[in-house]
Amino acid sequence: MPEFEYESEKESNAPEVQFEYETGHTPEVEPANKLHYGEVAHTPEVEPASMRDFEEQVHTPEFEPDEESTSRASALTSRLMENLKMVVEERTEPAEVREIFAPEHYAERVEGVPVADVVENVGRMATEFMLLNQFESDVLCCRLGDGQPAPVSISKLLGGLPAHYPTDAFLRIMGTSPIGGNFVQALLRDHQQQDPSLTFVDVREAEDSTERNLGAFLSYRFAGMKVWNEWIQRFQNFGSGVPNDPIPSEIGPGGGLQVEVFCRTRGLRIHISPAYFIDWVFFGSPTTPVASYVLPGRYIFAGDGPMLPTRVRDEAVFSIPPTYRPSLMRF
Repeated sequence: MPEFEYESEKESNAPEVQFEYETGHTPEVEPANKLHYGEVAHTPEVEPASMRDFEEQVHTPEFEPDEESTSRASALTSRLMENLKMVVEERTEPAEVREIFAPEHYAERVEGVPVADVVENVGRMATEFMLLNQFESDVLCCRLGDGQPAPVSISKLLGGLPAHYPTDAFLRIMGTSPIGGNFVQALLRDHQQQDPSLTFVDVREAEDSTERNLGAFLSYRFAGMKVWNEWIQRFQNFGSGVPNDPIPSEIGPGGGLQVEVFCRTRGLRIHISPAYFIDWVFFGSPTTPVASYVLPGRYIFAGDGPMLPTRVRDEAVFSIPPTYRPSLMRF
């Protein structure tokens, strides 16, 4: 079995984290979210600094998305889900799906908040739901800590496709193949048998739960970015008088917030996924702890490694902010 399941897992932020602890400065590295999730917010780039002031605002259990952020999240969620349902019902061609879910079509609703990762994920969900609906197949989901089902990405289950090969085109080819339905359903059943925590729900239920989970995720994205911008402005007003504390920074350019993950087992790789669509991305290694940057939102974590050969998902859903140091209790 290869050391890394996906090519993206070969990159780790561990050396940069060690550099921060030794020098008190953050090296010029791009946040993991920028690399894996897309666009960067249109905010001034500043040198990372101590998060003491920022934590006073959001690093408390009382932090909740404000009314404006919740309203903006609801409006964007409604539009994205409306387009997803249209694609599923009309069996839209891949090129049209990419156009429908082009990030620029949603820019006016987000005012600089980075959502390219969200738009891309919903576009892939639309293609996958369309295929499953065509095959009259249910959607493979995992139950989150609150009991809500979250769809598992078929794209990652396929695996082995060349990096340049468009997954949506491959899925459509499967949709026109006489054996395509049997292949996809067998793939999903095999994966579910390997992980009893997974379950099947019909496409309509998957759409409804996705709408709820996506709305919650975007509420924290909008609220977290609002506070992030306010803190950046305060920092700039301080000017050169801000002390350069010799501790790891918890803020990065483009809205990234440093998250430090703790677990019970050393030497593991940690993976992260948004809580509305299970699509694992390498977070960092080795534990414990391990740190990287993520954009605000609601996330779940999993781990694997020498002491945990099969990837195991922690059951908790973490809201970021306010949780910058999640503790994974399952492994």
